[in-house]
Amino acid sequence: MQGRLPQRFSYTTLDTATKGYSTKLGAGGYGSVYKGVLSDGRVVAVKKLDYSGTQGAKQFVTEIAGIGGISHVNIVKLCGFCIEGATQWLLVYEFMPNGSLDKWLFEQTSENLWLSWQQRIDIALGMAQGLVYLHEECREPILHLDIKPQNILLDTEFVAKVADFGMAKLLENRNETQVMTTMRGTPGYMAPEWLTHFMATKRCDVYSYGKVLLELIGGRRNIDLSKAVNSGDNTQPDESWYFPTWVVNQVEKGNFLEVIDERVRASASENYHQAKKMVHLALWCIQDNADARPSMRTIVEVLQGHLDLGSAPLIAKVAFR
Repeated sequence: MQGRLPQRFSYTTLDTATKGYSTKLGAGGYGSVYKGVLSDGRVVAVKKLDYSGTQGAKQFVTEIAGIGGISHVNIVKLCGFCIEGATQWLLVYEFMPNGSLDKWLFEQTSENLWLSWQQRIDIALGMAQGLVYLHEECREPILHLDIKPQNILLDTEFVAKVADFGMAKLLENRNETQVMTTMRGTPGYMAPEWLTHFMATKRCDVYSYGKVLLELIGGRRNIDLSKAVNSGDNTQPDESWYFPTWVVNQVEKGNFLEVIDERVRASASENYHQAKKMVHLALWCIQDNADARPSMRTIVEVLQGHLDLGSAPLIAKVAFR
């Protein structure tokens, strides 16, 4: 049930819980996140908002109430908040022991661990189910508008949970369209219609999801500028510097397995049809034409094996979206 106000904490309580904000978990465009332990033993993630807007405290609390009752296995739960004065605005979330998805995809761990192919499929499904809940099952539909690996957190069992509603806006009705004039997403994950016309819909989240799905499949970032720079010996830049375009080129040649992270390629090849379907699903999601993209519910049906969209149009323009 939505509309229930989460627990309100004092700044002093959260300062104590985080030991003076000594253990930083990460940072984003809206603030830094710190690990904390509440007096009842609960481990939490405390986000200190870098707030410089004009929204008043009353409006902020109203919006917190709007998302405070959201409860879904694939959504990071908002446990509480703090608002004191003009600058001490904080959000308290459940703690995710395995951190964010980007760590598991892009960082070399000392234990040399990585996500298995099955774990990647499960994470893709969990992300999609979380977004279906936000788009269709909340009392008021919610657009996330900043889906990226850093905002997909993993619990102890590597269950994916969609995090960070700093960019999210509650829609006043179930109309697909909402004009955004001031908020911007993360370069590399933004849908073209939002970037060029400031027009945000649920299909913007689908586009961002597709970009993350490509990175999940390939185990690499979509943009690798180190490969785009000419080495100076008259050689051409590596064409794989922009992963989506390179994926399209490989798919055109029928080289589906080449686009899959080599660390899990062998296990993915055991179910070639599934791997091929995953790649095509990602390409469907990043179509420039928003109407051509599937809904998040359709994506869930594809991942659950109930639906096959077939081959996606092979278009992936080079753009820093």
